[in-house]
Amino acid sequence: MTVRSSTSKPAKPYKEFPLFAHGNGQWAKKIRGKLWYFGKWEDSEAALRQYLDDVDEIQAGREPRRARNKRGSSDTMTVAEMVNLFLAVMDARRKSGEITNRHWADYKRSCQIIVDHFGRRLPVTALRAADFASLRQSFPKSWGPTKTATEIQRMRTAFRWAAESEVINALPNFGPDFRKPSRTAHRRTAQQRQAKHGRLAFSQQELRTILENCNGWLRASVLLGANAGFGAADCGRLRVQNIDFDNGWYDLPRPKTGIPRRFYVWPETRSAIREAMAERPIAKNDDHDDLCFLTSHGRPVWWETDKGSKCDNIGKAFLTLCRKLDASEHIRQQRFDRPGRNFYSLRRTYETIAGNTRDQVAVNYAMGHCDDSMAAVYRQGIDDRRLIDVAEFVRHWLWPKPSAPSTIIAPGKVDSSPPD
Repeated sequence: MTVRSSTSKPAKPYKEFPLFAHGNGQWAKKIRGKLWYFGKWEDSEAALRQYLDDVDEIQAGREPRRARNKRGSSDTMTVAEMVNLFLAVMDARRKSGEITNRHWADYKRSCQIIVDHFGRRLPVTALRAADFASLRQSFPKSWGPTKTATEIQRMRTAFRWAAESEVINALPNFGPDFRKPSRTAHRRTAQQRQAKHGRLAFSQQELRTILENCNGWLRASVLLGANAGFGAADCGRLRVQNIDFDNGWYDLPRPKTGIPRRFYVWPETRSAIREAMAERPIAKNDDHDDLCFLTSHGRPVWWETDKGSKCDNIGKAFLTLCRKLDASEHIRQQRFDRPGRNFYSLRRTYETIAGNTRDQVAVNYAMGHCDDSMAAVYRQGIDDRRLIDVAEFVRHWLWPKPSAPSTIIAPGKVDSSPPD
């Protein structure tokens, strides 16, 4: 084969040669709508051999094994190469909507911890149980059992994916120490935190004080948290069409998990949402025009970037309010800002109070909780009367009537009278 110049493309070595010279210096061919490269111009015979080795797998829709071998065989696969392959697959799942941006960003951070601890060039096959024990010991002391369990689960997922995808020959031996903390450790930590700082859930008086001292979209968000355990992200994503304002129903699967969620919306909550919507400025983005809550700058009160970072105006405003209330001379006997307490504590409050109805199925449905029981497989829905009873129970706990404080009203009956 004769190359005309250092930059010009060479001619095919013979007429029937199946590849063409690509401008990047390699022999290539388009197969199943995708361009594949098989070797440098200088060695057309090697490129042809590579093509013949790979073409059957490509035609079958599979990734040819040589693509993995270029990055390193399963025996020499480095930690950095493995996590990069894993993150590439997770990124594809993110783009297809299979996982959220936040989920992908969490995987990326966990993989970065793996690489930082083990180094980029260490072969995965060199990892031993002692190495994973050392990795766990490197976790910050500030991490509690929940954070530690989440990180370990994500890291193990990356290695498990590599083994199941044949990127590495076998799953490494994690040893006895690289496991999620036991339930006992979770309970002990929760008991110690509560003994030192108090409960994370809000009392009736605390929640009423918070509602009396906020307005606009923050008050509507707090009511949604108390009404059905809405988190900041739930409030930020809430759109006008998600709520039946006439009949008082919210019915939409949770974006995080896709689990069905339906609950009865209090009259007070609907009224607060309407008031917040009446004060909305013009949205900066047309896609946000139907959001219930917007900041004074016309942006969502909670939003997430493509890279998984978030801007939580609801959480910030709620924390600011709690600190302001703590500084107030009139209500110093209460402590709103406690370690671990935030807007999500409204969800804890709802679960705690609503659980007293003894209808956990209805509570789970309102909160969008996953139910893996066999009963959930056979259950084909839930009666709206049960959802109304749960919502009204919490409502009457928050604003009790003197004649019948914190009692469940008659099934299916909705008390829409304003609180005293």
